[in-house]
Amino acid sequence: MSYDVVILTDAEHDIEDAFIWYEAKKLGLGNAFYKSVNEGVLFIAENPYSARAIFKNIRRLVIKKFPFGLYYKVNTRRKEIQILGVIHFKRSPGTYQKRNKN
Repeated sequence: MSYDVVILTDAEHDIEDAFIWYEAKKLGLGNAFYKSVNEGVLFIAENPYSARAIFKNIRRLVIKKFPFGLYYKVNTRRKEIQILGVIHFKRSPGTYQKRNKN
C-alpha cells in the first residue's frame, strides 16, 4: 500500500536550489537531479521503512547519483510521509533536525 507524500516548503526550496545549481553547471544535470529525487520519493511512498532512521523518527534515503539525502518522517496513522528536506551531505545535520519541529 502506498503512502501519501507531502513535500514541505523547505524541502521544495532545497530541490529548487539544487536544480538551479546543477543546471548552471551543466545543461540537463538539473533535470537528472530532479528525476533522481522523484524516483526516491516514489520509492519511499511504496517502502516507507526501507531507509534507516538516523535521528529519532527521521529517516534518510540517499539520492542516486547525487550527494544528497532525502530526509523524511512517516506518520503510520495517517499513511503519510512528510519530506522535511533534500539536503546535501556537506550541510549541517542540524538542518533537518530543526525542520522536525512540526
